[in-house]
Amino acid sequence: MRSVRSVLAAAVVAFGFAVPAQAQDLVIWWTKGVTEAEDNAFKAVVALWEKQTGKKADVSYYASGDTEAKTIPALKAGLPPDLTYDFSYDLAYTPTWAYDDLMADVSDVIEPIKDQIQPGVLDSLQFINGKTGKKSYYAMPFFQMSPHVHYWNDLLEQAGFKESDIPNSWEPFFDFWCSKVQPALRAKGNRIYGLGQGSSTSSNDPFFNVHIYLNAYGAEIVAPDGKLRIGEPDIKKKVVQAIDSYVKPIKGQCSPPDATNWGGSDDNVSFLNKKNLVAMNPTLSIPMSQLASNPDNYYKNMRTVPWPNGPDGKPTPTMISVKQILIFKQSKNIDNAKSFMKTFLTPANMGPMMKAMNGRFMPVMPALINDPFYSDPKDPHRSAAFKQYTQAVNKPFPQTYNRNYAKVMAEQLWGKMLGRIVLDGWTTEKAVDELAERMAKVMS
Repeated sequence: MRSVRSVLAAAVVAFGFAVPAQAQDLVIWWTKGVTEAEDNAFKAVVALWEKQTGKKADVSYYASGDTEAKTIPALKAGLPPDLTYDFSYDLAYTPTWAYDDLMADVSDVIEPIKDQIQPGVLDSLQFINGKTGKKSYYAMPFFQMSPHVHYWNDLLEQAGFKESDIPNSWEPFFDFWCSKVQPALRAKGNRIYGLGQGSSTSSNDPFFNVHIYLNAYGAEIVAPDGKLRIGEPDIKKKVVQAIDSYVKPIKGQCSPPDATNWGGSDDNVSFLNKKNLVAMNPTLSIPMSQLASNPDNYYKNMRTVPWPNGPDGKPTPTMISVKQILIFKQSKNIDNAKSFMKTFLTPANMGPMMKAMNGRFMPVMPALINDPFYSDPKDPHRSAAFKQYTQAVNKPFPQTYNRNYAKVMAEQLWGKMLGRIVLDGWTTEKAVDELAERMAKVMS
């Protein structure tokens, strides 16, 4: 008979992952933070839990993406960790894992504190279990992110305009950069573009940004009950309007030509190199890159603003992606994992971790969001993000409502649709029809 050790060793070879050290009271696979201070703050929470319970946690830290790469085969082998966090779980995996009855129900962790969590965040933690046919809490929140708008204030002034000149209505806001600021700077010899409007299939940023445009026009692609609505005439009309708005600066030569091929961080690089006046990015990573190395850029030259009001005159709903912490049904120490999360999910313990991120992401608890650290107007970026999360309706991405929408993101269907318009010369209506047809197939 093969020993347990030899069986586990075979699993390592076959599945390519490190088998959780199940002798421990709690096994955690955790994605490293954006700063060392964030990791140290998490380690402090682990130490606190160990002291409170007299139990030991075995924590393994991985780079973003590596945690996911280890968790997937471990889950298939029936040997997942007790607790895990990775950046991609919410958009790519959690809804499907919950539907497939692979997740532990964590309602007993969330329910007692749900009044301490933003309502939009709570919506992002509930999923349908395909076995029971019921919706429940199958994920726990860490932080949230949403696309932001950044611009160069020093270039705005060079063009002869002030911050107060920037419109707060949808089309006038974008037209301002293309029809006024860009021409004014070019008249001074500055070969610059108004907007950094990505439209490639090599980056997820167009996916995030397009959904803000859809929100602005009230185009609900997936209903809360999971129904795909893009084929409905009224919704299709709104989608066409939103996409016409999105591609207008691209077709009008107000966006760098290479934006059709931008990869992961190319939009950041283009903006930081001042190839374009405005950038849209799903985190505050662009200004944060300047905080230590170039404080003048962070505090004086660069600005972040909430999205302009939609065509209906109302604040554009904020599209949030809630980064999740998971416990699996096959985890060996579910009770200990839940015990740890009850320690973790408190303002006192989450607060230091969030501040260690320097505001790159937003907390999920109003008690933390309302900290002056985020709302202080002396910080032009965190304070703008604060307004965005607190003055507009927060909506989850469609994956929350229909697990198969993750396939829409994985296949880059929105980016392909944009390419049909800006590269192949299709009409928006024709491109949206093709998109709707493909969506119906992948989500059936």
